[in-house]
Amino acid sequence: MMGYIDFKAAAGEKDHSQVRVDLIDKVYDHLKLPDSTFLGTRITKKMLIDNNELSSHDKKLVTDVIQSIEWRNTLKPDTVNISIYATDTVEYLEVAVIRVVLKAGKKHKDRLTNITKLLHTLIPYPVVLLAELQDELAISLADKRINQADKTKLVIEHIYNSDWLHAEKLSNNENDFLNDFSLANISSLNYFELYQDLISMLIGLKASRISGNYESKNSSISQSTNKPEAQVGSEKNGTSTSSDFSEKSNEDKIALLQKLERLEAELASIRNKLKKETQMNIKLRLNVEAQKIKQEIAAIRNELK
Repeated sequence: MMGYIDFKAAAGEKDHSQVRVDLIDKVYDHLKLPDSTFLGTRITKKMLIDNNELSSHDKKLVTDVIQSIEWRNTLKPDTVNISIYATDTVEYLEVAVIRVVLKAGKKHKDRLTNITKLLHTLIPYPVVLLAELQDELAISLADKRINQADKTKLVIEHIYNSDWLHAEKLSNNENDFLNDFSLANISSLNYFELYQDLISMLIGLKASRISGNYESKNSSISQSTNKPEAQVGSEKNGTSTSSDFSEKSNEDKIALLQKLERLEAELASIRNKLKKETQMNIKLRLNVEAQKIKQEIAAIRNELK
């Protein structure tokens, strides 16, 4: 079992040659990818730009935002002893680990969604994408399924991006997530189960911003410092106040989080209408709607705790 790492401190360490260790390097090392999976192949920007399927907008994105791309590792039966998984709808024959470095500049932080979508679309495998922007790191994964109209292609169902992570600004939940994010903590049954476990970790990170607690697969990670006092107390007594959110499928988890976002947007819209509304009967109706949505939001938030 791996020990707990303080990534904030670890990323500031220096090796024997006095070179600063970046957060992305520490996270990459912690992934515990076997040496047999190392590829180390550079993907040139020209290779992307020459792709006839790229729009002029995407080509400009590659030119203006991307500094470099490296195909670091390939996980497949030839490189690590894990089984493939293939059905009529999904195909997990291998998993690619890609490191992309973005050009310096705060404006490029907002292009993460565009960059990750582009690379997940271009690479015909499930991808663990490690994006680097100066001292910050973002992790991206994507569910893909077989295109039923053209079974030689995969289409993206959903992209999961972390926020930009900075060693000196990591929250406890983010630190717990990075400790969790390793091959040592996920299924080795087949590549589908392996990749879904990684997705579950990213969803868990997103949910932790609401619950205040990241639920780790690695039982050696202590999370009691993030838990409300009442919850910690109930666990000491042999009971638990947590919901079964962690038992849900990734599809159900993300659907619940998306519903919460939608309800919060609806509530914000109603509040804006209330500020402008002058007719009392309409105000009363909007207040009733707002109250109903608040109850739904509270129920979901309680389920995430």
